[in-house]
Amino acid sequence: MNTCMNKNRRTNCLLLILLGGLLLLSALPARPCRAAPLSVAVAPFFSQGASYHLGSALSEMVTTSLAGNRDITVVERSRLDEVARQQRLALSGVVETSTVVKAGRLVGAKYFILGAVSRFGALLMVTARLVDVESGRVLAGFQQTSKQGEDEIPLLSRNLASELHALFSGETPAPGEPEKDYKYYLYEALGYYNLGEYRKSLPFWEKMTKLSPKNGLLSFIVAGIYFSANRKSDALLAAQQAVTWDPNFAEAHLLVGKAYFLLGDYHKATPPLDRALELNPLLTEALFLKGSAYKNRKRVEEAADYFLEAIETDEKYTPAYLALGH
Repeated sequence: MNTCMNKNRRTNCLLLILLGGLLLLSALPARPCRAAPLSVAVAPFFSQGASYHLGSALSEMVTTSLAGNRDITVVERSRLDEVARQQRLALSGVVETSTVVKAGRLVGAKYFILGAVSRFGALLMVTARLVDVESGRVLAGFQQTSKQGEDEIPLLSRNLASELHALFSGETPAPGEPEKDYKYYLYEALGYYNLGEYRKSLPFWEKMTKLSPKNGLLSFIVAGIYFSANRKSDALLAAQQAVTWDPNFAEAHLLVGKAYFLLGDYHKATPPLDRALELNPLLTEALFLKGSAYKNRKRVEEAADYFLEAIETDEKYTPAYLALGH
C-alpha cells in the first residue's frame, strides 16, 4: 500500500515538474523567424564623363559587397538586362524613377539602386540613389568622393556599400524628408553633367549649394560647370566661395586663378595659382596657367620654366608643348 502511494507521489512530482517546465517555456518570448531576404536591383553606374569602365566596375563592386550579406538578395545583372531589353526600358544615362519602378517590379526587387560617377579634374565623385520600388519614392542619396582619382575606386565602392548596408539593417534610419538632403539631387546633377548637358545639370547643383551653402566641394564643382557653360564671372565667384569654405583645397585655388586668367586679369591670376602650387606642387594645369600668365606679360624665360615644369609633371600635357613651340 505504502509502495503504491510512494509511486503515485513520484509520478505526481514528475508531472508537476514537466508542467512547470512547459509553463516556463510558454512564458518565454517566441524566437522570431528570419525575415525573407531583401531583393535589391543595381543598375550600371553612369560614367560617360569619367573613364567609361568606371561605372561598370563600381556597380559590380557594390553588387558583390551587397551580395555578401545573407539578408540581401541581389537581382542578377543578366536578368535585369534581359527585362530591360524585352520591355525596351532604358537603364542607362539619367534613368527616370517611373522606369526604375517598372523594371524593379518585373524582376521582383523591393529596392533599386541607381548610380553615377564623374571626374572633375583630379577629383572623382560617386553617387547612388535608393528607390523604393513599391512606392516609387527616392528614399536616400549617397555620395563618396576621392581626390586620388581612380586609385580609390575600391575604397569608394566599399564605403558606398557600407552606407547601403547600414540603411538596410536599420543602423541608420531612412530620412523622413530626403528632399532636404543635397545628395537627393546628386544623381541628376552628375547624370546630365556626364551627358554634357550643363544647362540641365546646373539647376540641380545650384539647388544643392542652397541646401548645403558652406560645402566647398559643391561650390568647386559648380565653378567647373560654370566654366563648361562659358560663364566665367559666375565660375570665379563659385571658386572663391569654395576657397572660403575650404582654404586648403588646392584645386579650388587653381579654379580662382583660371577664372582670373580667362577674364584677362593675369596679375590677379598669379596669387591663387601660387597658393594652389603651395598646396599641391604637381598641379599641371596650375603650372601651365602660371607660365601662360607670364608669357602674356612678356616674361618669356619665366614662362618657359613653368611650361617645362608642367611637362615634367605630365609628359602627355599637350598645351605645354604647344606653348613652348610658340
